[in-house]
Amino acid sequence: MAETTVALETNLAEYVREQCGENAYLCYQCKKCTAGCPVADEMDYPPNELMRLIQFGEWDKVLNCKTIWICASCEACATRCPMNIEIVRIMDVLKIAAQERKIKPPTTLPLMFNQAALRGIGIFGRMYELGLMAELKIRQTLTGQLELAQLPWDAKLGIKMFAAGKLKLMPHAAHTPKEIGPAQETITDPNTLAIFPGCSFEATAAEYGLSTMAVAKHMGLKLEAPKGWVCCGTTPAHSTSHEMATVMPMRSMALAETQGYTRMTVPCTGCYIRFMSAIHDVQNDSELADQVAQELDGYRYTGQLEVDHLLNTFTEDIGYDAIAAPVVKPLEGLKVVCYYGCVITRPPAITGAPHYEYPMNMDRLVERLGAESLDWSYKTECCGVSLAFSELDIMLKLSQKILQNAKDVGADAIVVACPLCQANLDGRQTQMEARAGEKYNLPIIYFTELMGLAYGLGLKEIGLHKHMVDPRPLLKAKDLLS
Repeated sequence: MAETTVALETNLAEYVREQCGENAYLCYQCKKCTAGCPVADEMDYPPNELMRLIQFGEWDKVLNCKTIWICASCEACATRCPMNIEIVRIMDVLKIAAQERKIKPPTTLPLMFNQAALRGIGIFGRMYELGLMAELKIRQTLTGQLELAQLPWDAKLGIKMFAAGKLKLMPHAAHTPKEIGPAQETITDPNTLAIFPGCSFEATAAEYGLSTMAVAKHMGLKLEAPKGWVCCGTTPAHSTSHEMATVMPMRSMALAETQGYTRMTVPCTGCYIRFMSAIHDVQNDSELADQVAQELDGYRYTGQLEVDHLLNTFTEDIGYDAIAAPVVKPLEGLKVVCYYGCVITRPPAITGAPHYEYPMNMDRLVERLGAESLDWSYKTECCGVSLAFSELDIMLKLSQKILQNAKDVGADAIVVACPLCQANLDGRQTQMEARAGEKYNLPIIYFTELMGLAYGLGLKEIGLHKHMVDPRPLLKAKDLLS
């Protein structure tokens, strides 16, 4: 029997290391990445096999595979890798390489989504959600990829969102100065800080925006958006250009810092991880820091501006006692599960989260409001994030598991801190019910809405009328409405 010889080519692993600093040869095939990957069963090569292909220099298989395009960027792999390999970063490098080589992906919708989103951001400076959705449908129609069976679901959801004021006909354009400008006097008021609203704060996540600003005002906090802020770039940017994905959040940070802010809070989890990744990368890559400075009129991040997620700002900076002090109507009898999603806590090397697999700060917050927070298994599992735009079937499967586990433990509602998570679980819930033959009827409520409810604020003031799964019948049954 003839021996089979396998040639080891090192140039692919060397290319990956040169592009992002990740050493694929550190992988020893423990398979923890694949075991934790929520979409591994949808991939042609699960994460550990992809790493082996990189080690053996299989350029053709790697750049033509489906795996790199359906990665949800949930960071479960990096969080659980014993060698701390940032596999999501490697996925981005491979996607960028495939695009540079004009390789057509085996599934084209993710690339279509990225291109449409970046086009809108390039024109308006911010994501135009209605325009993005419309362009995707048009492009799917022109390429023969439109699923006719999905149209009634999308139309019904679109009408409900438009009626709730969550889809804006006209985009909000950023009026960003051409130059960053000179630094202004530092803001010393401890109750004043910058907030990076993100593109959904006044649109698809309008209830998050309303409730955040309402409870902040009620607590004596002044949250101010930096003048001229622009989109963080989100998934489309880091799937297209590492420099772009770093410059875009850094531009808003530069604006905030030169406008005198020393603290900035970020409500959107997707935005938050882009800011934290940009900070991490410029601190560890001097060449990238130079490129960013060249793009941003010499701005360099020095740590003067502290950036954190809104949930952490409330629980760690403001504190539980201050959160509990304004409560006038404790949320007694309300049983909830707290859903953190993927990247408030992970990867810990970037977020610095001490309890990245089973965080508790949102649980403690809702308990200080009087609600009961239940233990469950899905608090940091992935909902599918932006795959809702490109691989809807995968998103529906992932989100349905979350709903099912929440129902199984006896939750009345799911509490969230992320616009993408809320949109997936709330907006598509009736479709998931039809697929599963199960009735969930679980309101997906932002933690800031619960704060406003416990503070006695008006329902419209905190946006409780804008949900697709209406929380008001539940709250009325629990005698929690004024």
